[in-house]
Parts: sequence; C-alpha cells; structure tokens
Amino acid sequence: MGTRPTPGLQRTTSAGYRLPTTGRPASVSPAARGGPAAGRGPAGGGQAPREAQGVQRDQLWRELVEAEGRGRRRWAENWSFLKDYDPMGNRKEPEKLPDSVPLFSDTLPNSTNQVVGSRVDTPLGRTLIRMDFSFTEGVRKKKLEDELQPA
Repeated sequence: MGTRPTPGLQRTTSAGYRLPTTGRPASVSPAARGGPAAGRGPAGGGQAPREAQGVQRDQLWRELVEAEGRGRRRWAENWSFLKDYDPMGNRKEPEKLPDSVPLFSDTLPNSTNQVVGSRVDTPLGRTLIRMDFSFTEGVRKKKLEDELQPA
C-alpha cells in the first residue's frame, strides 16, 4: 500500500535522500531526462530551439577537438620518447623509405585513371568465374523446348 504525502513535509528515502514531489522518478538524472544539452538550456528552463541545440553541439564538438589536441600535445611532451624504443628497451632504427615508387604495377592491371583495376583478368580470376558459372548452372534461365514455346 502506498503512502500519501503529508502536506508541508518532504518525502525522503530510508537513506535520507529527498524524493521529488513531481511525477518523475528520482533515479533519472536531469541530463538523462532532457538529453545531453539539458543542463545548458536557456535561463527559462524550457526546451532550447533547434538553432541553439546546433550551436551547443558545435560548441561541444569544438571542446572535444581541443581536448584531444591537448591530450596529443601532453603525450608528445611526456611519452613520445617511447616511440623510438621497442618493448625490450632497445633503440629502434628508423625504417628507410624508398626513393621512388613506380606508378604502374607489374602484377595488377591499371585503369585509364592509373588506379588499380579489377583482378578478373588473372588466372585466379578466370578460375573463379569458371567455377561460378558451373555452380550456378541449375538456377539460370533456360530456353523452353519447342512444344512449350508460345504460338
């Protein structure tokens, strides 16, 4: 059986927490009720217009990017020396990059845009096409016999 609130007294839990007098449960935080920008709404306490929500999201995004940059700079100051050593503590030799890389490939075909094309014209590609053709033979459309052709 429920208890009715006594006028003039606030309801509390057994642990001493005050319960809200509205119909909302106490376990839901204000941020969860109104979304991520609930605490940053206008002074009237109502729902912020769409433009204000976009501005808030943009501000949150800028803060996130700035915090990420700060973290990256802090890592570079404190821990960047680790990138020069392997897990055993031995100094790593930097990998030397090639002087030039050819634009065309000897093993893969090139398209007219000079980007890598498909691999269908290789022996493996021809074998896969032949296997696909033989495995799908039963589900392909077939020409009807003469007696079944429409007149």
